[in-house]
Amino acid sequence: MRLIAEHSFFLVVDVQAHLAPHVSGSGEVVAKCAALMRAARLLQIPVRVTEHCADRIGGSVPDIEALIDPRDVLSKTHFCCTDEAHITDNLRALGRKHAVVAGMEAHVCAMQAALGLAEQGYRCSFVQDAAGSRRPSDHAAAIERMRMSNVQIVTTEMVIFEWLKRADVPEFRELLKIVKSF
Repeated sequence: MRLIAEHSFFLVVDVQAHLAPHVSGSGEVVAKCAALMRAARLLQIPVRVTEHCADRIGGSVPDIEALIDPRDVLSKTHFCCTDEAHITDNLRALGRKHAVVAGMEAHVCAMQAALGLAEQGYRCSFVQDAAGSRRPSDHAAAIERMRMSNVQIVTTEMVIFEWLKRADVPEFRELLKIVKSF
C-alpha cells in the first residue's frame, strides 16, 4: 500500500543531542530526518518529535530543533512512546491513520514506537535510512523484526515521492531540491 500524504503523519523519535553522536551514521540519519520534516511541512503533513528523558539526554539535535514547532515536541520516559497517554492522545487527535516513523535508536525507541503504533491500529512505515543504532547489527535486527510484524520498511526517497504523488504540482521543484540535499 502506498503512502498518501492526506492520511499520514511523520514521527521523529529521539534524535537527541547526547545520543546522536554515538549512533552509527548519525549525520546521514539526522539529514534524512530533517529532509522528511521539510517535505512533510511543505505538504502540510503533521510532524511530531519525541524526546526521551531530555533532562538527561538533551533536546533534539540542532538540525532537528531548527525545524520543530515547540508545540509538536512530545516528552516521554517510556521507551515505547505509545505507552504515554498524552502522546497517544496527541497522535489520535491528528485524525490520520498512517504513521511514518524514523529516528533513534532503531532497535529501541524507534522500533517500539512503530510496533506500538501498529498495535493501536495505525498503518505504519519505518524509514530505514532515516533511523540508526549504535551498532549496525541492532539496526538490521530491528528492520527484520518490524518486517515480520507487518511494518512497512521504506526509504526517505520512497516516502517523499509517494507523499508528492505527481510531478505537475507546485511543490515538485522544492521537494526535488530536498531530495538532492541528502
